Amino acid sequence: MPTQEDEEELLRSVALQNAKSILLARQRAERELIESKEALERKTEELTESNRRLRESEARYSTALAAGRMGSWETDLVARTRIWTKEGMALFGLTLADGRGHVGGDDDEYRSALHLDDRHLVQRFHELADKQDSFTSEYRVVWPDGTTLWLRGRGQVVARARDGKAQRLVSIVTDVTERKAAEDHIQFLMHEISHRSKNLLMVIQSIARRTARSAGTMEDFESRFERRLQGLAASHDVVVRKNWQGAPLAELVRQQLVPFVEVQSSRFELAGPDTIVTAEAAQTIGLAIHELATNAIKYGALSEPSGGVSISWALGENAGASPQLLLTWTERGGPPVLPPSRKGFGHVVIGEMVERSLNGRVTMEFAVEGLKWSVSIPATNLVTDQQPSLL
Repeated sequence: MPTQEDEEELLRSVALQNAKSILLARQRAERELIESKEALERKTEELTESNRRLRESEARYSTALAAGRMGSWETDLVARTRIWTKEGMALFGLTLADGRGHVGGDDDEYRSALHLDDRHLVQRFHELADKQDSFTSEYRVVWPDGTTLWLRGRGQVVARARDGKAQRLVSIVTDVTERKAAEDHIQFLMHEISHRSKNLLMVIQSIARRTARSAGTMEDFESRFERRLQGLAASHDVVVRKNWQGAPLAELVRQQLVPFVEVQSSRFELAGPDTIVTAEAAQTIGLAIHELATNAIKYGALSEPSGGVSISWALGENAGASPQLLLTWTERGGPPVLPPSRKGFGHVVIGEMVERSLNGRVTMEFAVEGLKWSVSIPATNLVTDQQPSLL
């Protein structure tokens, strides 16, 4: 039979075992706690990093949308709500505090932002969403300050009802105002080129007909016609170099004189303020200067080594009328001048054609010292801040 000492020893042994078990359990619990804490810290770090990457991704996305002049929003046709991104609101000129809008009715900010002529498209977009998963769109929006933008984009259905009706869709658009303006400008240029080409052909036909009337032989016709076309081409070159924004009068005159004599020589004097004539006026003035130079080289001041020409222009008033440009050609040092016995094509160009084309008034003086020709034309033939060119 166990003695009291044996029982006490047994109790101490059991107590010691229990203490060891408790210690082991505590140690195991502490390790698990530490491991859980470390795992939690790792998860926290991973979540923090994921959030950071998400914020950076959202920032890049937002920057890309802004840089590309793009915007987006989500439409819930069931809840009748619309959730805008800030980029989308910026394109539509909207200022919704929480980015939440309304679908349908008078409070529909999307429809209200559309140009009046484009609002009918809203119903069309809803019909397309019921029939197909995605569709394109192009329309105008008008900001509260009156600014009009052209937008082009795509709608994508992301949820449908059992009957196939669209429930939610995401839309994204981009600002294509500059592209539309460029397209309109190209269309305008095409019409303008057609118009200018027809006018140029009419001028060439007139030159050909009138040159043929005064030419004695085919060789004479070819020579005169070619020179006149070269003069016309010289004016055209000046205008083209200036992108059809008009032609500097000084450059236009110099270009016409190049085939006849060294423009930088003392035989020519050019004087006048910086003046830009319209593309149409450049064509007529160029032909007139060409004819005057041709006549001077054949019969006038440029036919003599000592002869010269002064060309000047100035802006002034004409008896209370609108401002006028006075362009003058004055010859000196040539042979005695006599009025022509008949009016050839050159005389028609420097007289009738100039007056008719430029709405001007031409005067010619056959003085002993040389021909003096001048024309007064209204300022509508000039390119100024108030009178822009056609292009």
